[in-house]
Amino acid sequence: MATPLFQFPGIAEGRFIGLILDIILFALVIYYTRGDKQIYIRRVAGLDAIEEAVGRAAEMGKPVVCSYGLGGFTYWTLAGLAILSHVAELCARTGTRLIVPTGGSTSSLIVRPVAEEIVKTAYTVEGVPDQYNPDDLPFLSGQQYAYVGGYVGILQRTRPASVIMTGSHWSDAMNIAETSNAVGAITITSGSYISNVAALACASDYILIGEEAPAAGAYLSDEPSQRASIRVQDLFKFLALGCIILGLVLNSFGINFVGNLLST
Repeated sequence: MATPLFQFPGIAEGRFIGLILDIILFALVIYYTRGDKQIYIRRVAGLDAIEEAVGRAAEMGKPVVCSYGLGGFTYWTLAGLAILSHVAELCARTGTRLIVPTGGSTSSLIVRPVAEEIVKTAYTVEGVPDQYNPDDLPFLSGQQYAYVGGYVGILQRTRPASVIMTGSHWSDAMNIAETSNAVGAITITSGSYISNVAALACASDYILIGEEAPAAGAYLSDEPSQRASIRVQDLFKFLALGCIILGLVLNSFGINFVGNLLST
């Protein structure tokens, strides 16, 4: 068993080194963003699918249904809002009706005004503010499964060409995805809830798995802090992988330095 190199009172074993590395990486990336250079993030393939879905809806003369999740201002909700902004711009540009079901939890109440402003701004920027309809952002319920019932009802009544479900959707996700399939819509989902990923992958035409959704949100928002967050996570993963490989090599020679260091 690894023996910590140092002991710090009040700090759980194995947490200190990771915390220090995370702070250093984040500080470096923030410093990098203060310059003229922009942090590069690869375009996520799911964004092409979103544009294809909106284009299909425009050709068919049917609406697009896009939701940004059930929670408050979380990591996943911010990504969902960035994707919603992109979808709203595409819909405004092509004259496609956009329906945004809101609600699902009490914490979602604070996100709704932001979503309304995002959609309204998108239509204004595209020069068609008169096409913005606040009734197309219905608040369904502050309860998860009442929200699901309202969402499914919207899909059944409007028969959209495309359904784009991002942000934090939990056990309700499969109900929505299966109904979307039943009405013949292109289904694009975000697998933020790990237990849903396998099932959503089967029920969706396209899926943003794990951190692809936040990466897509950061790519679209062009916000330095969001791009920095994504880059820090990537750097930390490479560093962790390097430590694992180095630890395995050294451990084969009876040297457990890396294990002891990471146990600090």
